[in-house]
Amino acid sequence: QGAPTPTTAFLAIGSKAAGFVLLLRVLFTAVPSVTAHWANLLIVISGITILYGNLCAIPQRNLKRLLGYSSIAHAGYLLLGVAALSASGQSALLYYLAGYVFTVMAGFFVITLAMRHLATEDISGLAGLNQRSPLLAATLTIAMISLAGIPPLAGFFGKFLLLKAVIEAAQTTHNHGYYCLAFTALAGVILSLYYYFGVIRAIYWSKDPADLSPIELSAPAKVSIWVCIAGMFWLGLFPNTILNMTNLAAKALGN
Repeated sequence: QGAPTPTTAFLAIGSKAAGFVLLLRVLFTAVPSVTAHWANLLIVISGITILYGNLCAIPQRNLKRLLGYSSIAHAGYLLLGVAALSASGQSALLYYLAGYVFTVMAGFFVITLAMRHLATEDISGLAGLNQRSPLLAATLTIAMISLAGIPPLAGFFGKFLLLKAVIEAAQTTHNHGYYCLAFTALAGVILSLYYYFGVIRAIYWSKDPADLSPIELSAPAKVSIWVCIAGMFWLGLFPNTILNMTNLAAKALGN
């Protein structure tokens, strides 16, 4: 919460991506025979991480803390791909990371720009953002919808692929723990709707916003925002290109 917003964004995106790529390399390239015996442990860790992140995010009013706990929950979703112990799970994890990068970058980009004009980091500070900057309001809304896993954005298809990999693992191994994990992940998605749509509600339906002065955006800022929006829609609507790349990467991990 006390870190500068760009630093918080880097920790939420860069460290997570690097950590999971390293985790895949270690578990499935360095010690695959050991990893094969860790299915139940990975299932438990993934489920606990999803529930902890989502439950702790619900009462948060500070935007950075909310996205921080949301980041923990998404680490749990990413662990679904690890727990599946399959190439499809690894591919789904990498796809989810690609969509997550665009989504979280969009969210933190808006927060960084908006916070310069706000006296507080509380969600209530977003009141009237749709009137001050329709582009920033729409971008943050799309990012929240994608993080919640609603179609047709990248977050929906990423969660779908991860759940599909877990269900396939349950059918292949006859381990009922995978069904419990899938149910936990779905419960996490439902819980997340509350706090993600709380942000959207603050943007569009707050009463008596304190400040309605326009927020001016530079040309590079607008380009960056549109790139993030395009990435979220492209990965959600046309996933085949990235999926082919992630499938190749997953095969390489198994060699």
